[in-house]
Amino acid sequence: MRINIENYGAVGDGQTKDAVVIQAALDEAKWREKGVTVIIPAGTYRLEKTLYVSSNTHIIAAPNARLVRDHDGYLVTNGRPKESFKGYDGHSNITIEGGIWDFNGVERRKMHNCFAIGHGENITLERMEIRDVAGAHAVEICGCRNIWIKGCRFLGFIDTGGRAFSEAVQIDLMKAVWVFSAFGTYDQTPCKNIWIMDCYFGSSGTKGSQAWPRGIGSHSSTIGVWHENIMISGNLFEALPKQAVRGYSWRNVQVRDNQLIDCGAGIEMASPPVTDVKDTKNIFGKQTGKSQPCEYVEIVNNIITGGLTYHHGIHIIGEKTGVQQNVLVTGNIIADAVEQSGFAGINVRYGDTVKISNNLVRNVKGTAVMVGRGKNHSINGNTISYTGGEGIAVNDSMEMVDIKNNSIQYVQGNGVLITGKTKIAVILANTIHGVSGGKKDKVYPISINQADHVTISVNTYVNATGEAQASYPLYISSSCSHVMQYGNHFPSIAENASE
Repeated sequence: MRINIENYGAVGDGQTKDAVVIQAALDEAKWREKGVTVIIPAGTYRLEKTLYVSSNTHIIAAPNARLVRDHDGYLVTNGRPKESFKGYDGHSNITIEGGIWDFNGVERRKMHNCFAIGHGENITLERMEIRDVAGAHAVEICGCRNIWIKGCRFLGFIDTGGRAFSEAVQIDLMKAVWVFSAFGTYDQTPCKNIWIMDCYFGSSGTKGSQAWPRGIGSHSSTIGVWHENIMISGNLFEALPKQAVRGYSWRNVQVRDNQLIDCGAGIEMASPPVTDVKDTKNIFGKQTGKSQPCEYVEIVNNIITGGLTYHHGIHIIGEKTGVQQNVLVTGNIIADAVEQSGFAGINVRYGDTVKISNNLVRNVKGTAVMVGRGKNHSINGNTISYTGGEGIAVNDSMEMVDIKNNSIQYVQGNGVLITGKTKIAVILANTIHGVSGGKKDKVYPISINQADHVTISVNTYVNATGEAQASYPLYISSSCSHVMQYGNHFPSIAENASE
């Protein structure tokens, strides 16, 4: 059944209060077994109360239909405050497409989500524009599965105080009322099967607003549950002051083919920190004092340019009790961080079975690729140039690292640095051209310190012009053991350095 809200008395003149009659049209879905399609024509609709969307509702709003919040609650939710659901049995099979959904956060500064979607499944948000949200999230997906967010624009955030971490799209779990206050129950239901694609995240240009702090992410967890099967692709993030994407207790994740321009940080995947007492409780509310492993992450073919004033370009951050396992970082471009940045292009900590391959890292102000506190890492085929730190750095008790076939040139630190009780490493067939060494700085094309069982073979180093020169090609500290080197090519440079 198709319903036009004008037939229910909606005016759309920007002055008339239209929420009651629009709600009457939406409520038809509760009485009709096959649901309804609700048409919202062009116009400006003043909404004096929250709209509630029931199962089997399809909303089609004209591109220039503007729905403006004129109250202090949510703009739209899929459940009323007195309703209560478990698992994924809430209002479901909902599609909302089109329209400009204006939270009006500069004038209405009471913090709420624009869209609060919980305990549902089979929900699509498509070709929508969501503007000027005060404090919270444009869309909060909480305890849902089978969610598609496609071709939407997330424009403008108003910081009402203490919410500089808010995501435009938050993927959350039904943890507690302070996580999701629209309705319950709070049974720890996580999100599963989430697709976010071809969207734009940035500023609205409204006076008193800013770009979103984060684009997509989570910031709460419960030990024993994960958000799973998440695909983020083809999105554009522009001038966000923090991360474009921040996965938190996620597994089975793909972040691919996105573009990040002038963002404070890039793409992060994190396990819950053991210092967070709220996020290290189990489903029964008992404090575990531990993190939890996260696994199966692909970060592929993203372009990250400018920015990096808040954190790293790509950051995989686990914990001793919450290792990030089976991670692929490949085909990404990370380039031209601003002068105020000091962060790495790629930083992995507490990872297990990690492949960093075929990335291009150029003109970042920190180290290009940095790994630590993990094992089974392959750093292969990357192209690195003009970094403010090391080309590749391995430190902090790493075990089993292959560094092969990388091209490294014009780095301020060492070309390849291995230190910090690293065990079992191979440095093979890397080409290094120019490090900022000389007599005043103890940096080298290849530097090994506190390492055991290291093979250094078939590497090539040639000094560059200007200051990008090293006095020695290779430094091996006396703290190392079982180091084998052969077949390296270091023309026109002195013998190895010694202590």
